[in-house]
Amino acid sequence: MEISPTCVALVVASMLTLCQGQGQDTTKTPGAFGSSVVDAVVERIRSRCVFSEDRLFLRRVAQVVSRDGEDSATYRPNFNGGIWQVNETMFRATKACSTPDIQSACNYISSSFGIDWPAVTWSDLRKPLYSGLAAALSTLLTLGSRTMPGSITEQADLWVEMYGEQRETFINNADLATTYKCNSKMDLLFLLDSSGSVSSSDFQLMLKFAADVIDAMTISTESVLVAGISFSTSVQIHFDFNDYSTKAQARSKTLNINKVSGGTNTALGLNQAATTLYSSSAGARSDAKKVVVLVTDGQSNDFDATHQSAQSLKDLGTTVFAVGVGGYNLRELRAAASDPICSHVLTLSSFDHIQAIRDGIQKSACEANIKFTKDQNVTGTFPTETTADTRVPRDNKTIEASTSCGILDIYVSTTDPKPGPAVHDDRYRATPDAPATLTITDTLPSGTTLYITVIGTRLPASAAALRNCKNYTWTLGVVPKKDITVYCEEDGVRRPCTNSDVVKAKLCDNKVDSVYPVDNPCTTSNLEKGLLRHPYPYDPTKFLQCDLKGNYYITLCPGDVTFNTQTRECGFTSPGGSNDPQANVQDRNSTNSTSYTPVGPINAGNPCTVRALANNEFYQTYSSDATKFIQCDEWGKAWVKACAPSTIWSQSYYTCIKKAKASTRTSGPTVTCSASDNYLPDPCDHHAYYRCVNQQATRVVCYPASLFFNPVTKVCGFVDSNTAAIPASCNASG
Repeated sequence: MEISPTCVALVVASMLTLCQGQGQDTTKTPGAFGSSVVDAVVERIRSRCVFSEDRLFLRRVAQVVSRDGEDSATYRPNFNGGIWQVNETMFRATKACSTPDIQSACNYISSSFGIDWPAVTWSDLRKPLYSGLAAALSTLLTLGSRTMPGSITEQADLWVEMYGEQRETFINNADLATTYKCNSKMDLLFLLDSSGSVSSSDFQLMLKFAADVIDAMTISTESVLVAGISFSTSVQIHFDFNDYSTKAQARSKTLNINKVSGGTNTALGLNQAATTLYSSSAGARSDAKKVVVLVTDGQSNDFDATHQSAQSLKDLGTTVFAVGVGGYNLRELRAAASDPICSHVLTLSSFDHIQAIRDGIQKSACEANIKFTKDQNVTGTFPTETTADTRVPRDNKTIEASTSCGILDIYVSTTDPKPGPAVHDDRYRATPDAPATLTITDTLPSGTTLYITVIGTRLPASAAALRNCKNYTWTLGVVPKKDITVYCEEDGVRRPCTNSDVVKAKLCDNKVDSVYPVDNPCTTSNLEKGLLRHPYPYDPTKFLQCDLKGNYYITLCPGDVTFNTQTRECGFTSPGGSNDPQANVQDRNSTNSTSYTPVGPINAGNPCTVRALANNEFYQTYSSDATKFIQCDEWGKAWVKACAPSTIWSQSYYTCIKKAKASTRTSGPTVTCSASDNYLPDPCDHHAYYRCVNQQATRVVCYPASLFFNPVTKVCGFVDSNTAAIPASCNASG
């Protein structure tokens, strides 16, 4: 019998559990790319202890080798290395998980991700998570017993060792991966070990480390404030959050902390932070996130007391990073640190290496989650992207997000510390008229940790004016569950609604949207310019289509892909494309802001055929100019893009490569074969090499001739890694 549900009461919390959003994990989607995907992979690898102290290396490598997967050659044919461009030789070396250097990492991969690494194939690396894991294992293998360096210049040497490329490539591009803002409200406390086992010189290194971390902060009452405590047998408060007003003053106070030797009463230092420093009298702010950086060289006087004091501090909503140097007690560091522990414990063999963790601490502190409890709310202003964590509340309560002057997209996870569009267990949306109740709390035990990311957009000016908006704020907090129930009626008989009833009633149909007011972009000026498509401010998968009368229509991109605000088209979502509106418009090697030009039919015809797109052939040769290539979009339109200067398009390598200079060498030094090396570089031409067979040398030119012979890896590649100068005896020109 056909069921026709009839709502007897209003839709309520008990019913909303049936309307939860769908979870998503693009880190396991072949061909996925973008900074949000890379960030999610790196956070997973760190937080689940596979490679917790990579010192930002994995994040930097992803940017350097593939621009987070947005480079056109990332997912090229016959190469499966993925975003981290792990070649097959590197990958196969990681398969022997019995190797001491990676055995524990393989165990964590198995226990945390359910992945049997020896059974993984190279083609699996087209999934970003697998590519990131392979890069992590390869890095650990390369390091062996060495300490992971922290600076970009030191990491460049490791990069050369792994990838065989020039270190300048890493140095020039690595910084692009780890940019971040540090101006949100944060009360940052340095808790420094001043015990007798720390030498005066090591204590000075500790102070310089803290001062350098402060350098990345925006110091003010509206952003970051810093306090400093040292502990030994007793505790010394050197300055609190009230004692300065500029970054220079905060640095100076840090560098001038006096050392007082004694025992290692870590518990007393943690207690002092909880009871004194994080109080309003010491300048702490109720609406600022609390972050403590504990630095210690040894074991405390009392493990149990340290554990209890750390827990009391964390119960206040404080994020604790525990840094152990030299003779540290790892068990104690783990007891002091915040969850996930592997993301909040850092270890060093000596204070000489403390600068290696500076960049990581700076970034992690600035991006630390806000914590809230049943007695606290998290509030913010628009626009925002904020991550908070809390526990599933007890006592018939739930978590709600609300706003009066904006739209909130909320992403929730129980396992990933930084959920977002790429990775989440559940998602919600809050609007001015409809707060979002996080109904995932109804399905989880009380006390379960929840990580919640809020991404917010302001209402446009016209809608804000209608609502009298003055403060563009949002709130996330614990509220009582609404005591309303929904019933369904069948043949006059009332009964509880089932999942099937909800589906048939289309109560959760995500294709039915509320329509939020927008400022009409279809002005006379825009119409005269032919600007008929504009972004929709509340959903990047939609756009506003104008007619010539000045009306606009909210239009959905096919397949829920992203609207590109620069090309005013939907897309791209193909391998080698990008959902980043900025990424597809301007060549990163060119100053030409109109490098994409619609070309329509090209020569013998448009190459962006149905067959070509079905085979993922989104990049084609532009026959009339070798310094350009054609990029297809998903609707069969062809666009011309210029290669970087001094490069030409190679269809074989699916990317732009260096253009070789013609060589007219007629003579030069003689190459002598050796028994130990069958491949020798041509001393007069870095584009060629000699192959020795039976002590006879045969000259071979790299193919294409624009490639360079690498004397270390013995293969031709894009970058000239041969540092030897051309001898004066070479007779060459061109």
